[in-house]
Amino acid sequence: MKKKITIVIFLILIIPVAIISWKYNKYKNEPHQKTPYFDTFIAQSLHEKNKERPWEEFWDNSWQNVSKENERPVEWISNPKDFEKLDSIYLGFKNNTNEKFYYVTWGDPNSRVRISFNVFKNGKIDSIPFGGFGCGTGIYIAPLKNGEIAGGKFLNPLMYNPYTGYNLPLKNDKFPKLFKQIYGDSVSIKFEQATYSLPWNKFPSQMLESKEIIISTEKIIENWKKGDFKLSSEFEKEYENSYYFKESGIVKFSSIYEKKEKTNN
Repeated sequence: MKKKITIVIFLILIIPVAIISWKYNKYKNEPHQKTPYFDTFIAQSLHEKNKERPWEEFWDNSWQNVSKENERPVEWISNPKDFEKLDSIYLGFKNNTNEKFYYVTWGDPNSRVRISFNVFKNGKIDSIPFGGFGCGTGIYIAPLKNGEIAGGKFLNPLMYNPYTGYNLPLKNDKFPKLFKQIYGDSVSIKFEQATYSLPWNKFPSQMLESKEIIISTEKIIENWKKGDFKLSSEFEKEYENSYYFKESGIVKFSSIYEKKEKTNN
């Protein structure tokens, strides 16, 4: 009798484990699967699909804003002085939550970081909100354990025109005037990162938001005059779309632009 009871108990325990193991192996071997972690498998299994939005991912609430008391305690890591030079900058954020969470990525840290600006010009503030990535194909969530840092280097966002996304003409003598037209007397930069929390985490899924970093445009121009900027082929060619700026709420085209005609020898 005892032997039969032992067998029954064993089967009761082993069958669910075998089913979960089979389903997990199937889950992590799916061709599109980029988060083959057991905890995301459990989270996805607990996620109830929206019949009206069957394509919705189980981590689709990663972009939500939360109340002050529910904000995830992370440490943004950067050097404000780096933004005064038109070169590479480092940006990262450290997990200080005592729990693992996930961040939305395209494969590298900062690849899905949102950037917004406030331009201070003649005593007025003009906001330039994040304009979108244009595509969400290929994004997924990557883990960040407690104490770990997700970060890396990328080109200073101030090297580009925020209205068009085109790189600024760093080798043009009229660059200082154009830069002042676009970014005013000073400019602040803010970063945002979407994150996913597992159902049992203390802090909910949310959009992380950094503090503003304020940079003097005069300081950037001063460094530019010293030749302290990145010399690369990306900035060799000038683009007409680099010469747009905003004034009194209206986007205008800079009068300093000189169209270079091609000549045939």
